[in-house]
Amino acid sequence: MPDLSRKEVIQILAITHQARLSGVDLSGLDLSGLNFAGADLIRANLEGANLTNAYMRHAQLEDANLKDAIFVNTNLKEANLKGCNLEGADFSGANLMDTNLFGVVLHPKQKQQAKGLMD
Repeated sequence: MPDLSRKEVIQILAITHQARLSGVDLSGLDLSGLNFAGADLIRANLEGANLTNAYMRHAQLEDANLKDAIFVNTNLKEANLKGCNLEGADFSGANLMDTNLFGVVLHPKQKQQAKGLMD
């Protein structure tokens, strides 16, 4: 069960520049279209969350659980995904340019879906 609702996340993002949501359970939430630029989501649980069209430039997601999360058309440019669980995550049209992917496994399908990746 998520620690916060979509409404509560929106409130936090509205009043806090670079929101601190480290370790928070946001699993399964519809977070589509939200601005997480520079947010601290280290070790957050975003399993199954919908982040379609979210703006996550410079977001810190190190060691987050992103299993089955939806990042369709999400801007993850220069985000930190070091050590994240990306199993089943959908990166269709996502911008992963200059994203830190150290220690993660991106399957060939995920690489084809995303933009900004170099082999």
